[in-house]
Amino acid sequence: MKNGPERAGYPASYAMILLMTLLISGCGSSSAAPSTATEKSQMAAKSIEQFVIAAKKRPKAAAQNLTVLMESLDAYANDHSEPFVELRNTAQELLSLYQGAAAKEKIKMQLELLQQKAAALSAG
Repeated sequence: MKNGPERAGYPASYAMILLMTLLISGCGSSSAAPSTATEKSQMAAKSIEQFVIAAKKRPKAAAQNLTVLMESLDAYANDHSEPFVELRNTAQELLSLYQGAAAKEKIKMQLELLQQKAAALSAG
């Protein structure tokens, strides 16, 4: 059994996954799930921003958290096509980098690209 930060981080990792799922699905509040493209853009951008922050703090949990986020990005891409498709594809590339144990610099660049695309999505 492990002690220290790795073991203590597991509950935080699961909490992050739950939080992202609730935020994306809209189940965490009394308001309805986002229905317009603008609302979905803002929700996706916020979720990605939170993912990026968490990924920088806990890189070992990032792939698992991104897998959960990908489910919502897939749904958004299917419902609203571009630019959600681009966002989903960028996230998928990041997931591939995590799964392939790519260099930290490549992952960092892809994280920044994902963050930029999410910001552009919510701004426009």
